[in-house]
Amino acid sequence: MKITTGHLAEKSGKWYAVINLYDTDGKRHEKWRSLGLDAKKGTKTEANHRLNEVLEQYNLGDQYLHEGMSRADKERNRIADMRVEDYLAEWLESYKGNITKSTYTSYKRYMDVHMIPFFIKMKIKVKEITGDEINEYYAYLRAKGLKGTSCQRHHSLLHLAFKSAMKRRIIPTNPVDQADRPKSVQFIGNYYNAEEIKQLIDCTKDDPLHIVIVIAAYYGLRRSEVIGLKWSAVDFVGKTISIKHKVLQDEDGVAGYDVMKTKSSYRTLPLIPVVEQALIAEREHQAEMKKAFGRGYCKKYEDYICVDAVGELIRPNYVSDHFPIVLRKNGLRKIRFHDLRHSCASLLLANGVQMKLIQEWLGHSDIGTTSNVYSHVDSESKKLSAEAIAKALSDTPVDTTGKFA
Repeated sequence: MKITTGHLAEKSGKWYAVINLYDTDGKRHEKWRSLGLDAKKGTKTEANHRLNEVLEQYNLGDQYLHEGMSRADKERNRIADMRVEDYLAEWLESYKGNITKSTYTSYKRYMDVHMIPFFIKMKIKVKEITGDEINEYYAYLRAKGLKGTSCQRHHSLLHLAFKSAMKRRIIPTNPVDQADRPKSVQFIGNYYNAEEIKQLIDCTKDDPLHIVIVIAAYYGLRRSEVIGLKWSAVDFVGKTISIKHKVLQDEDGVAGYDVMKTKSSYRTLPLIPVVEQALIAEREHQAEMKKAFGRGYCKKYEDYICVDAVGELIRPNYVSDHFPIVLRKNGLRKIRFHDLRHSCASLLLANGVQMKLIQEWLGHSDIGTTSNVYSHVDSESKKLSAEAIAKALSDTPVDTTGKFA
């Protein structure tokens, strides 16, 4: 039997369940069903609960309507008795409507490559799994060579899947909470200093990635955020630039999303004069190219800032592939494109900008992320700490190298 899936949708201030139904030919049809709930702040959790109940009704039909047990109880028992690998696969399909296509693809890869093959061998049911089995899975991942950060992504996915089972009262507690969260080795990025950044920007003035590099270096944006910038996000009068759209690439091509990585990823920053001049020059260049190529110029992406000479959107994968070529061509030290984000943060730290402000600049949802990644380069705060303790304990001044004068 094909599992009926669906997702939440907001319409006219109300929550609706959008249900995917299939006819005898396998063609999908959408059925909208009101959940009787206003779409206001704080109601989405309840709406998701009602969506799950609606999907249960469609998936169970009348086959579980037996005397002495409700449909909901029958469904809970069914899932509790499922093998873990089957539950994870079914849960992901039901959760698909709540995440972007790229996130779904990543989650499915985690399951297909690691989770499902591992749990098939364990032959354990949802109601039987504990933190011990989860810990065994983490040990399996480490044996496969996965690093701590990658293991943490698997931890988050498992926690999300079993949290759903716990909320639906299928299991009393989340077994992932009983496991030991994988530890990661502190990331130490490969940063460029100010002179290297200036040299990079200067030597790429005629390269297709020039505007991409300028924006990434000054604002520390993620690759998806840079490529997703539109001209409408730049306020040349109010002197601001807003990060509110991203572009991702997968096997099916590129796609734009207004849903950002986290709530903190939505941010409006001051328009830096150097970047403003680069944007003005880029806009003039695009106007010249549009005139030169005429009908051959692609107009599909004319709202986007980062396009090539014929108006095609610069692909995220092209950025990663072409960036090292640029560095080799100009004799620059090897770094990843994402390291421009780290370079931006390290330069802010070196110039006395507080960690909280850097968190907001980068769009991190948690200051712990910012601190963990960049604390080792926070040289200025360490100098201030040295001066403060020296002043408190003696009259002997301390210079910024840490040597007593």
